[in-house]
This record gives sequence, C-alpha cells and structure tokens, in this order.
Amino acid sequence: MISEPVDKTPPMLEFTGERFVPEIEGNVALEHLHRYLIARELASGKVVLDVACGEGYGSAMLAEVGSRVVGVDISAETVAHARRRYTIENLEFYEGRADAVPLSEGSVDLVVSFETIEHHDQHTNMMAEIRRVLRPGGLLIMSSPDKHEYSDVPAYSNPFHVKELYLEEFESLLGRHFQNVAISGQRICYGSVVASDRLNGVFSSFVEQDCTFTRKAGIPRPIYFVAVASDAPLPTLGTSFYEVNIELHDCQVAALNQQIAALNQQVAALNQMVEVRDQQLRALWESTIWRVTKPLRSISSALRCLLRR
Repeated sequence: MISEPVDKTPPMLEFTGERFVPEIEGNVALEHLHRYLIARELASGKVVLDVACGEGYGSAMLAEVGSRVVGVDISAETVAHARRRYTIENLEFYEGRADAVPLSEGSVDLVVSFETIEHHDQHTNMMAEIRRVLRPGGLLIMSSPDKHEYSDVPAYSNPFHVKELYLEEFESLLGRHFQNVAISGQRICYGSVVASDRLNGVFSSFVEQDCTFTRKAGIPRPIYFVAVASDAPLPTLGTSFYEVNIELHDCQVAALNQQIAALNQQVAALNQMVEVRDQQLRALWESTIWRVTKPLRSISSALRCLLRR
C-alpha cells in the first residue's frame, strides 16, 4: 500500500493584525516587502539582527545574502513558528525584547527594525540596546509610522500601537544616538515613477489640488518613514519602486465582481419566491373559505387543548 505524501510545511501563523504574515496580500504586503527588499541590499555579507522579526519571512530574505542573520521577537509562539518554517543554515531565531536583545556587545553589522518602535514605549532603551550590539560604524535601518498621517488625519487608532512618533520626534530620537541620520518617506502608490539614474537620492512628486499641479520634493504625505543611521558615512538608498502586476489585480477584482453579481441574482430570485409565497398567504387569508371555516378552526384548537389536559 502506497501512503499519501505528507505536507510538512508549517501552517500559516494566525493573522491577528499585530504581525504581518506573508500569506496576506494587498497594501500591507507591499509596505513590508518593500522595506525588506531595501534592507536586503544593505545586508550582503554582513551579520544582521532583525528586531521584532515576527513570522520570520523578512529574516529569511536577509539570510539569502547576509553571512549570518538573527531574528528576535518577544513572542515565544512566533519564534517557534519561525524556527519550524525557515530552516536556513545561517539563520537563527531567539525570544527577546527590543530593549533586551539576547546578543553580545558589538556583534552585528546591521540592525533591521521595521514597524517595531510604535508597539512599545521603551524607545530610549531600545536605541541604547541597538547601539550596544552594533559594531563601530554599524548601520541601523528602521521604520516608524508617521503619527500625523497614520493616526491623526484619518482619526484612526491602531489597538496594537503603544506610542507612535511624529517625524520630528523620530528624527530627534535617532539623532541622540547616531551622528548621521537620513529619513525617507514611504506610501503605497499604484502608478508610475520616473527618476534620473544620475541624481542619487533626488526625487520629486507632482501633486494635484484644485486642478492645479505643483512639484514637491520627496513623497507627499508619507505614511511611514524609513531611516538609516550610523557614526560612519551613510549609504545612499536612492529611489526605488516595488512594482505590482496591476493587470492581475484587475483580473482578480473582475472575478470577484462576477461572483458578487451571481450571488445578487440568487438573492433576487429568492426574494421573488418569498414575494410569491406572501401573495399566496394573503390570498388564502382573504378567501371566503378561510373566513367560513374560522369557527371550526377555533373548535378544533379548543379540543386539542382539552385532550392535552
């Protein structure tokens, strides 16, 4: 007897909204994957620490090019999942907090921390811990939601966020711990980017308001900030764009719209059947036979009550 093959792939980590999982699609996937693609370019041949690594997908991306990658997360369950799912020789996962990393002093070249700092209020301790594990001249790449655009403008409160920062607060925090700081903006755009390959780091946007277009430096109203910081000269991240197959997205939307239309037709048919039954009941209620037999129905009901006693 030949047994069926067993799928040894670990199950998907439950998506609660607190941590991103790679099975989730849409804007949140673009945001997270784009950051790790940038970090991946900085991690080549380096020892990397991924703070609040979550499910582990980003650490695995970094391990493809880094000499050694350590992912740290506060959740023991999440760390166990990451260890089962990403079994790569130069990749390790440990349980630990952002302000208490289980690594020795001066042991890493690059620290990656995406969408972590807003989940706690120990910001100064976290930065001190990052400085402790970084080697001299080491690099930090970190992201943080802009409190103004992320929460204030849409009047939104993320239940998993403890302390969000405004741009000035984020920049000040980094500046107190590193000599050099550069901050870029990030937001989701389905569109086209045109940038000169001769002007590193120079990028401008055309913004339309009241049928008037103006040119502005950088990305208007960024939702997130991605920073690099070091005592050594900073690398140039330049401008990048993570492209999505919008035609595939449109096909998926069209298919869903067809399913919705089919379901709406079924609902309409059921509503029509209900209307027919209602008309039949009204006709029966108003019929002469129904009125004539009413005394008999009353007697029958009374007899049933007597028999049950």
